Amino acid sequence: MKPTTSPQNPEIDQEALLDFLLRYATIQTSVGVQTSRIVLNTTRIAQAYGYETTMMMFQRNVAITLIDKSTSEDGQRKRSAHPVTALTHHRTLPLNFLLNAELSRLSWYVYDHKPSMQELEQHLERVLNSPRVSRWLILLLISFANGAFCLLFGGDLSGAGVVFVGTCLGFFVRQELNLRHAYHYLTVLVAAFVSSFSVGVGMHFGLSSTPEVALSTSVLYLIPGVPFINAMVDFLDGYILNGVSRLINAILIVVSITIGLSLTLVLLNLSLL
Repeated sequence: MKPTTSPQNPEIDQEALLDFLLRYATIQTSVGVQTSRIVLNTTRIAQAYGYETTMMMFQRNVAITLIDKSTSEDGQRKRSAHPVTALTHHRTLPLNFLLNAELSRLSWYVYDHKPSMQELEQHLERVLNSPRVSRWLILLLISFANGAFCLLFGGDLSGAGVVFVGTCLGFFVRQELNLRHAYHYLTVLVAAFVSSFSVGVGMHFGLSSTPEVALSTSVLYLIPGVPFINAMVDFLDGYILNGVSRLINAILIVVSITIGLSLTLVLLNLSLL
């Protein structure tokens, strides 16, 4: 069978475009994009080449159908003989708001310029291979931010220093476990335990006059803010199942944090009350 090509650009093979859209959609899911934006960006690219899309988004999978929306000479819509459907798993990538913005910008670039398939792939690769922020800079900034939370909630300066150290250790462990593709919830649990235990040891030796504040804020950097926000946005946009799955994911992360912190309280015989 002769490959189906784009009605807007004969150089674009329908199945090749579908493979690209699947990859594009799953990358967006991984870097923290809400469902409605994923659908809009993906549909925008398909429309640039004369296709309509039907998408089904789930927590672990995405399915896309491409349909030719061209019309005949008398203005009547052609009945597509070969709609193409494919399904794939979502990718595993860390949250990246810069990549989020660049992927959205890519969809507008395609809509305006309608590049060839090769140019499209090259553009996506440039976006994915753009320089990343140093992991050590991220670790340092998050540690400072978490220490600042301790001060914000009434902790003393020495307590903030202990929280800074605990956050450094916990976040480093989290980075290393993520590099080794460890189970996500176990990674959060271990990071919460390492951070809270480090701070708890400091409290045991009286390094702060506000031990409860320091211990409570030691795990704040692990709170899943983006999943909670995306869940609420999905609910408001009508993607109820996606919102539920994101909300459950966020709740499981909070449960993992709670278990890690509870282990510290039990082992060090501490209390937050």
